[in-house]
Amino acid sequence: MRKLLLTTIFYGIMTSVVHAEPQPFRLDMCDDKNTSGWSFYCRPPVEPEEEPVAEAPAPPPPPAPEPVEPEMTYTEQMMAYRALIDETKHRAILEPTRANVLAYMEINKQIGDRAGAFTDQWQRILFETPALNANVDSPLASAGIGVYQDQMRVAREETFKNVVNQAGLMFIFNGDERCGICRVQGQILTAMEERYGVSILAVSKDGYGNSSYPNAYVDEGRLADLGLEDYPAPTLVLADPKTNEIAVIGSGLITADEILERVFVITQIPVGERY
Repeated sequence: MRKLLLTTIFYGIMTSVVHAEPQPFRLDMCDDKNTSGWSFYCRPPVEPEEEPVAEAPAPPPPPAPEPVEPEMTYTEQMMAYRALIDETKHRAILEPTRANVLAYMEINKQIGDRAGAFTDQWQRILFETPALNANVDSPLASAGIGVYQDQMRVAREETFKNVVNQAGLMFIFNGDERCGICRVQGQILTAMEERYGVSILAVSKDGYGNSSYPNAYVDEGRLADLGLEDYPAPTLVLADPKTNEIAVIGSGLITADEILERVFVITQIPVGERY
């Protein structure tokens, strides 16, 4: 009877094992806090595997930037514009069709428009910028020109008198028989002496006299010492006997007004400020 009971229990257990889902082998003692930690090992419970998360697709790479051509400088643009003008002009001359001539006429008008805009802007800047306006120092109006010329004449005459009296004006000439313009130059200079109250030093290169300066000095090598020997007659020179500095006014026939102007420019206006 006992054997039959054990057999029945055994088959009951086996039947439940066959029909039940397989479970990992675990002892009840593994769940008992009083027996856990002994010398046997308990298999940990199987944790459900997480399903892999699908990765988001990578964004497409940005498109490659288009190559940028370097910007032309204004000088390069102007050279290209001139080349276009020349090409249009030459094409119209060599092939004067209606289309070619019309194209040149249009570009020529464009040039005029640009020049007009430039000139207009230039004038407007002059209106408001006195430092750049030459009309401030040299009036262009007829009434202003007269006043300006009178002022400049007075300045030139005063400068001429002061410079000639302090330094000296040398008149280098050849005799009247050999140099006709030397005779005329002498007449101009004597008239200036009388008008401005100055004395002019006359020097004869060839030893012959000038009718306006009968008592002129004859050169005996001094002109060579001053570096004036090779200058033609007549020649006018500013010479300072104290410093031995000289400044050639000019050679050939020079009028009184031109003498006044040159002396003023040489002695009063620094290089580069006149123009």
